Amino acid sequence: MGSLQMISRQQLSHSLRGQSLVIPDLRTLFDHWPQGVNPEVERLREDVESRLEMLFPGSERLRKMKAADFGLLSASWWPYADYEALWISTYFLLWLFAWDDETDSPEYSEEVANVEKGALFRTETIQYFRQCLAEDVDSLTFETASNIITNFKPVGEAVSRSCTPAQRESFLNELVYFVRMTKVEQRFQCSKEFPTVEEYLDCRLGTSAVGSCLAMTEYCYDMEIPPPIMHESDMRTLLDETNRVISICNDMLSLNKELAQKQVDSLIPLLYIRHGSLPAAFDNAVETVKCSIQAVDSSSQKLLARYSQDPVVYDKLQKFICGCKYACTANVNWSLSTARYGLEPQDMRAGIKLTL
Repeated sequence: MGSLQMISRQQLSHSLRGQSLVIPDLRTLFDHWPQGVNPEVERLREDVESRLEMLFPGSERLRKMKAADFGLLSASWWPYADYEALWISTYFLLWLFAWDDETDSPEYSEEVANVEKGALFRTETIQYFRQCLAEDVDSLTFETASNIITNFKPVGEAVSRSCTPAQRESFLNELVYFVRMTKVEQRFQCSKEFPTVEEYLDCRLGTSAVGSCLAMTEYCYDMEIPPPIMHESDMRTLLDETNRVISICNDMLSLNKELAQKQVDSLIPLLYIRHGSLPAAFDNAVETVKCSIQAVDSSSQKLLARYSQDPVVYDKLQKFICGCKYACTANVNWSLSTARYGLEPQDMRAGIKLTL
């Protein structure tokens, strides 16, 4: 395929178009992990539709957001949350997808190609985060013209009132990391050169926003893991490798959607450049996911063994670890059923046959 500097995005998109491939059954990779759906899923779907109608009245964007079935995603990610926490977490997911579309979807926003507008949007977003997650949540003074940004307010209020200072700080750090990595992503996309696979993956762990979603797990299940444990290396491995599993699976399953939007700055196209074929690109991605799954299992076992003599902490760790695993199975199951990625529901045992 040549070096990264010798192929343009247009050439890469043209080279990928029309190729056929089989996406392997990713669910078999973690069939030993739990999966489930919150029993409040239908109520949640109704509330999601109502909120989307308020956010995007009478628009094509509304139709697409409804078809995505974010209620199912959230109900699968947090299957044992009570309804109030589940709704706030779902609203956070809606906010994330809407905010992300503002920064990387030419269909909805000018920020994608305008570096200055994108920078201002990110700066205002971080300022708003900091105020929403402050100790005194009722003293919001920051103003912005962007409804997309201010729609975060219900999430910030709920987290501020329910979570400890350490949990709020962790959530804020993940949110800021997410926003800052979208700036790096935009810089890659505006460059004539592609990022390396390694540069892309480093950035992807931020732009995925998985870290901020995992930070909501303690809120959803009304618990706090002692802050020192959250900073242990095994916990960091658990979080990072969970993020990697979700991000790479998403890149595999959303490939056709990305190409339809003429976006080729994602993992599979970069691996295609490196290895010269789509099957080799997918094989490499699947192997990386397998390694990350093993790392999640290993770090989980170490954490549980270390605190096996403390029943209170052990129970919280079990819930949190299961929360990470539910996130992975939820992401794949939802991706296979949502209209967002255009994958027709089918028996995956033989893989998904796809023509780009």
